[in-house]
Amino acid sequence: MILNTLKINATNGFLFVTIVLLSACGSETSNTTPESIDTVSTVNIQSQNNDGFYDIPQPIGQVQLLQKAGATYDKSILNSLDNVSKYSVIQSQALNLGVYGADLSYAAVFNQPQDVVLYLAASKKLSETLNIKGDFYTEIMKRLERSSGNKDSLMQIVSDVYQESNESLKENDQSHISALVVVGSFIEAMYVATQVTKNVENKQAIYERIGDFKGSLNNLVALMTTAHDSDFSGVVADLKSIKAIYDETEGSKLTEDQITKITKQIKVIRIKITNM
Repeated sequence: MILNTLKINATNGFLFVTIVLLSACGSETSNTTPESIDTVSTVNIQSQNNDGFYDIPQPIGQVQLLQKAGATYDKSILNSLDNVSKYSVIQSQALNLGVYGADLSYAAVFNQPQDVVLYLAASKKLSETLNIKGDFYTEIMKRLERSSGNKDSLMQIVSDVYQESNESLKENDQSHISALVVVGSFIEAMYVATQVTKNVENKQAIYERIGDFKGSLNNLVALMTTAHDSDFSGVVADLKSIKAIYDETEGSKLTEDQITKITKQIKVIRIKITNM
């Protein structure tokens, strides 16, 4: 089982949120290789003093489950690399760093080394703009050259990029930035999930994966709401608009109508983020 964390500054101290990533086999114990990273399933919230920092969860696991459900690679749905130079304000830069991070994971899982290089370069540019230490990218690029397109190597490299970025954000006390990166990554992961459905024969399998996002969404809404940051108001409103659709029924099983609504709403929010 792999553990990731999200931490957020609250009025009375801090909330420590442990996100438990479970394997596709349910309670079966998994190892720590890139192939074993799966989606966010459950959350345990407890009070604890900490640094008020969001660790950025990796979308690799979510993409892996989409692949297992029959999804294929479609570069046309990814955020255009031409957009990277257009993001001029901190909020758009941070949100789209999350978007490009999710796209990077999508390319790695589907073994697209050329696109991994391109989306890594876009992430590097936004990271540098946000003053996220980027010297580790030089070594990452060398590792990419040595990987020879090996899928496991690509996924490990992407995993290391997330880890190094987290460490840099912590060192520079950039919890505000990390929070927005988390949101951007989540929205892009959902966008990819809803878009790949169009080319999948067994759509129900993808619908189940989209349903699994409900728990993560609820946690993210709660965390961003607790932040009490006026800059997050628009982001929170967007997340709540998706949550409202999920809440039309209990549990994570979605109706066709809900899938249609979620697909449309995610697209609206994603367009807003990538055109900021």
